[in-house]
Amino acid sequence: MKAAILGAGALGSFYGAKLAEAGHDVSFIVRSSYSAIRQHGLRVESVDGDIFLPRAKVYRTAAECGPVDLVLVCWKTFYNDQLAGSIPHLLKEGTQVVSLQNGMGNAEAINAFVPAADVFVGLCFVCCMMDTPGTSRHLEGGDIQFAPFHTTDEGYERACGFAELFRQAGIRTTAYRDLEYIQWHKLIWNIPFNGLCLAHGGISVPQLFAMPQEVERARAIMHEVCAAAKLRGFPLPASLVENQMKRTAAMGDFIPSSAVDYLRKRAVEYDAIWGIPLQRALAAGASVPVWSGLCRDIRSKLNLA
Repeated sequence: MKAAILGAGALGSFYGAKLAEAGHDVSFIVRSSYSAIRQHGLRVESVDGDIFLPRAKVYRTAAECGPVDLVLVCWKTFYNDQLAGSIPHLLKEGTQVVSLQNGMGNAEAINAFVPAADVFVGLCFVCCMMDTPGTSRHLEGGDIQFAPFHTTDEGYERACGFAELFRQAGIRTTAYRDLEYIQWHKLIWNIPFNGLCLAHGGISVPQLFAMPQEVERARAIMHEVCAAAKLRGFPLPASLVENQMKRTAAMGDFIPSSAVDYLRKRAVEYDAIWGIPLQRALAAGASVPVWSGLCRDIRSKLNLA
C-alpha cells in the first residue's frame, strides 16, 4: 500500500508510523515539522512501544509527493479550504481518501474532489500530542471506527478493508455502515470535554475533573448529544455516557486538541466539532440547553460572532 499522510501532526504521525512499521510505503506531507523530520527522522513515543523512522519520506506539499493508493487526511478541519490545492496531486485511478478528522462535514468537503464511493471516514479515539516537532507522544487509546461516506454494501466492505489494514498495523478497529452513527459516537466525548477544557482557557482533563460542577455539566451535555443522535435516527448505547466518564476520569494529564490549539493561539475546529453538529441537533428538534450554553461560551472565548 502506497499511502500519504496529509497533515502529519501528532495524530497523522502516529498512524502513519504504525502503517510504515507494518511495511507500507508511507509519505508524510507536513509543513511545521518538515525540517525536524527531514534532519532527525520521525519519532513516536507510545505507551504501546516507541517507533523511530530515521528516513521517513517527508514532503512539504502534495505536489512533491505525487499519486498514491490511499490518502489519510489528518490535518485540522480548518485547513479543509486547502484540499483543492492538495488532493488532486495525490489522486490516480482508484485512489481512496479517508478523513481521520474530528467532527462533521469533512467527508462532504473531500467529496468535492473525490468520487463519493472513494471517500471514507475513520474516527480516532486516541490521545496524542506533539510538543516537539517531529515527535508524536501517544498517551492512550488508538482505536479507529471506519465508515463509508455513502452507505452501500460495497462501501461497507471497503470500510472493512481499511479496518483490516489498520488492524494488521496493531490498531484496534471496527467498521460500520453508517457514517453519522460513528460521528455521534465520538462527538459524545469531543463536544463536552474538548469544549469545556477550551472554555476554561485550555485546561487539562484532570483539572476539569477537579471541578465537580463541570463534571456534571459534561455529563448533561453527553446526555443531550445522545438525545440528538437518537432523534437523527442513530441511537447510541445506553451505557456509553458512564463508560466515557470512567475512561475520561482515568486519562491522566491530557489536554484535548482544541484546548491545545487555543493555548498555542491557533485556529480552533469550532464548526466541525460544535457548529455543524449543533445545527443538525436543532434541526432534528432536540432540546440542548446545556450544549448550546457551552457553544456560547466557546464562541465568546474565541471571539466568534
